[in-house]
Amino acid sequence: MVEKKIFSGAMVNVSASEYCESRGTRLSDYELRGVFMKGGYSGSTIFESFRRDVPAEAEAVTNVQYLGTVTGESFFYAARRLEVVIGTALIPKRRREESDSPAGDG
Repeated sequence: MVEKKIFSGAMVNVSASEYCESRGTRLSDYELRGVFMKGGYSGSTIFESFRRDVPAEAEAVTNVQYLGTVTGESFFYAARRLEVVIGTALIPKRRREESDSPAGDG
């Protein structure tokens, strides 16, 4: 079984536009993909779990927001606590296009 590569880039609390401006790139250079983590994986913090759901090829995740703990009703428990984190993954288009082309092209 191939192990999934975990995103190891920057997670920042600025907009995608602000991130691009700071790097001297354009927003159109990236594919934007929303990332949402509710709960988390067993034995991991919510942010470690969030990194697992970010595409590994992403350069950064912007607009990272920790929405705190959400309480909800459950059949087995009086209340259930869930942590929620959201963000926008920026995936460079040129890298994605290169990885999609067959070996030897380009």
